[in-house]
Amino acid sequence: MQVPVIEMADLVVLKILASRPKDLDDVVSRLRIHPNDLDSVRVRTVLKMLEDALGQSDLLSALEQCRSRSQAAG
Repeated sequence: MQVPVIEMADLVVLKILASRPKDLDDVVSRLRIHPNDLDSVRVRTVLKMLEDALGQSDLLSALEQCRSRSQAAG
């Protein structure tokens, strides 16, 4: 039996896009627990594409804030 599981990069993108406090806390936790398991290039590329498509400019900065919080807490 195979169970589909979301890639960590895709999960981070979705949580950054949602940007609810709980979602951002989840991103911080994932980055703290598994700092080297994230395909950062993929996440940044997708977030930039979403910023352009949605006319937003806060997604990449939200990722950087989460990364800073994860390093400060760890």
